[in-house]
Amino acid sequence: MRRIAAVIGLGLIGGSLALALKKHTDFTVIGYDACRQTRQLAEKSGELDGIADSLQTGVAEADIVFLAIPPGAIGQTVQQAAGHLKAGAVVTDVASTKGELLRIVPQLLPPGVCYVGGHPMAGSEKTGFIAANAQLFCGRPYIITRHQGVSESALAQLSAIAEQIGALPVVLEGEQHDPAVAHVSHTPYVTAAALTVLAGQGEQGQLHLALAAGGFRDMTRIASSNPSLWADICLTNKVEIKQTIARLKDILDTVESKLANGDRAGLTEFFQQAKQLRDACQEQLTKGRVRQ
Repeated sequence: MRRIAAVIGLGLIGGSLALALKKHTDFTVIGYDACRQTRQLAEKSGELDGIADSLQTGVAEADIVFLAIPPGAIGQTVQQAAGHLKAGAVVTDVASTKGELLRIVPQLLPPGVCYVGGHPMAGSEKTGFIAANAQLFCGRPYIITRHQGVSESALAQLSAIAEQIGALPVVLEGEQHDPAVAHVSHTPYVTAAALTVLAGQGEQGQLHLALAAGGFRDMTRIASSNPSLWADICLTNKVEIKQTIARLKDILDTVESKLANGDRAGLTEFFQQAKQLRDACQEQLTKGRVRQ
């Protein structure tokens, strides 16, 4: 008997995950989205095995359930689905924050159902099922969080699935997740948004944006992402993001001081450090690329 994977939420990440599961695994893939238009779009594509007409029917026969919805909606969704999950099922998510979820989700699940936190470090400024791409996760880290009482077999199962869809599974202790992504995902988004607003402000704002070339566009690409989703993400990791922003301010203050003092050597050293770190990051990413 084929195993069934249910993907709840068919936006960019959920839709891409559903397509990747269908293309690269032996799961029968069932999708569901609270938006009827999205369900219709996914059904019309013909790329999944089925589209459920309700959350409850979507999860009822699933061996693994992926919750690809905003972090703030996961608790309520788990409550609504809990009574319909089959014994032995694994529930996971793709949420960008984990602190609150690791505390509440295991308590909401019935006996015999295991929760494993997941977070594929992949995305795009594009949104919706129409932008979904089965190759989105190729060569990208897929964070899997360990918490007290989690099933080792469930961790291994999600790790195996991540590998099958071309991602690079990385198992972290639950408390490591939110500080890490505050540095490499959340604060970069806030910074991209701030740079965009800075350039667009004032009487010359339109001129500044009209002159923007590759560097500015690369740095601010993610500022075109879903504002409501990012507000939800930032509020659910606000403590860590505030700390990271404070550290960023300190770094910028240091750079400002070097500028004020005409410290060419200091600036060169700072930029050299940044270059070495970025080059090493790019090399690691290139090595990690797998199926294209």
